[in-house]
Amino acid sequence: MLFKKATPSISADFPFKSKFIDIKDSKMHYIDEGKGSTFLFLHGNPTSSYMWRNIIPYISKNHRAIAVDLIGMGKSDKPDISYKMTDHCAYVDAFIQKLGLKDVVLVLHDWGSFIGLKHAMNHENNIKGIVLMEGILRPWDSWETIPPVTRRMFKKFFDPIEGPKVIYEQNFFIEKAMPYLTKRKLTQVEMDHYRQPFLEESSRKPMLVFPRELPIAGENPQNAQIINKYNRWIAETDVPVHILWAKPGSLFRKEYIPIMRKEFPKMTDQCIGKSKHYLQEDLPDEIGQAINEWYEKI
Repeated sequence: MLFKKATPSISADFPFKSKFIDIKDSKMHYIDEGKGSTFLFLHGNPTSSYMWRNIIPYISKNHRAIAVDLIGMGKSDKPDISYKMTDHCAYVDAFIQKLGLKDVVLVLHDWGSFIGLKHAMNHENNIKGIVLMEGILRPWDSWETIPPVTRRMFKKFFDPIEGPKVIYEQNFFIEKAMPYLTKRKLTQVEMDHYRQPFLEESSRKPMLVFPRELPIAGENPQNAQIINKYNRWIAETDVPVHILWAKPGSLFRKEYIPIMRKEFPKMTDQCIGKSKHYLQEDLPDEIGQAINEWYEKI
């Protein structure tokens, strides 16, 4: 299906009222727009609720759209914690519980998929649907299953000396990964928005922990177990799961889609255009339209 652009350009503005909520002795930042069915947007590394800025208006027109900054990310506090996935999941679980969110539609990207799918699996009766983009759906059995360029970089993250150097000194995910994995050129204003939470080197710990939490070649078996568990859950659940993907993509590449269709026979999927990993920065109008059209059918 081809989507017609609703706006002539992608806006860098973030015209939403910031809200804060106390979770585990820290403040988590979120935006809460519109009324109706609840859509919760969860981002990954190294982004924030800012990533959803051009998609939120499509949803908030007729529904309630909430986008939260993960702990240590965006405008949320940066407490002295490990920032492992168990931490992120605990904070988001507490966020959902404290806001009293019911019959939630989860919109997930990157590590937000791990957090959201784990929550959905454990709270199935409170989940109305799931929209998934560029998510983490299986562990990597060996380093050889990862493309060579990506493999070299991710091995650096695991290295006790190279990892901190790449993240703390070079700010890799902001300065290199985001521009490379977005098809269009991000503007100076947009880049500055993404830089803002991590101006101090000491604030960049979450960006290093995220890749070190990946279950690769036996590393992080606890996370591998969680992924395998929610992988089976997706295959069996009656909760509608809709996958949005782009060409060439990154985690959800075109050649992977037939495999995913076979593995998750109940899921639906949709190609929305051309992008790499950060679809929200390339195809926000297409994403907004696709979510609304899918939700009308479930």
